[in-house]
Amino acid sequence: MAFKKQFEDYRFNLNRNRSWKYTAMLIFFFIGFLSLLTSKFYLKTEDPLYHPANDSLDMVIKLDQTDEEEVSFVAQEKVNPNIKLPVQLLYKDDGYYVVRISDLSSNWEALAFDLYQENEEKETVNVDDVTSDSETGSTEEIDAHALITTLYSDQRKTKSEGGKGNKSKQDYALLVNELEKDFVKKKMKNYEKAIKVEAKHKRQTQQEMNELQRDMKYQVQEEKADTESKIAMKKDAIQSSDASIQLYKDEQKGLQEKLQKLNEKQQDLAMK
Repeated sequence: MAFKKQFEDYRFNLNRNRSWKYTAMLIFFFIGFLSLLTSKFYLKTEDPLYHPANDSLDMVIKLDQTDEEEVSFVAQEKVNPNIKLPVQLLYKDDGYYVVRISDLSSNWEALAFDLYQENEEKETVNVDDVTSDSETGSTEEIDAHALITTLYSDQRKTKSEGGKGNKSKQDYALLVNELEKDFVKKKMKNYEKAIKVEAKHKRQTQQEMNELQRDMKYQVQEEKADTESKIAMKKDAIQSSDASIQLYKDEQKGLQEKLQKLNEKQQDLAMK
């Protein structure tokens, strides 16, 4: 009997280890998945386009931000790192920024493009109040610009386009709309992957629960109580998987509606 109990514990531990591997895979997947869908991100959404005719470079950036936040940009080229290049905002809509960096050298080699978040007000703090008990002290101003990230462009890998790259507001609107459609489609695919991973985890948990239920047929009352506790945990895990799958399907539905609206917007813009 003792040997049978040891064997059953071994089999349960084996199943638990197998379950842990699936759980670890799920956690690893969602670290990247949730960072894409829920965190603040600053991405270069299209390869920069260089215009030799007027020594300028166009970039499209998507920012996940709130309406209260303001951003600013600073550009510097490798050959003249101490000179801040002019940055012009060509178009802005729904978190997308189309910017143009001007006055580039003909051989600028590489470009650093800084994104800053603007604080509404510059805060001040009395330094001596923090570091000592002195009643009089100096006041230090905290910078109202917070560096978010730096994007880099390599001249050798940058596409060039003839002309000065002058486009209408409608052209930029269509470009941004197309990029947003691509972004929505990517999120939909990620949700589809998440559903498949969660469904696989559910099937594995269901199989483990079925094995536990079969084992109860050959167990004494004391063993059954322990197994019932394990089965209850498996049921909770299955319910959690069902809830997650439903949530992802709801999100997919919302994205599908958004994609439809973007298609309608594209048609309206093309008709203007």
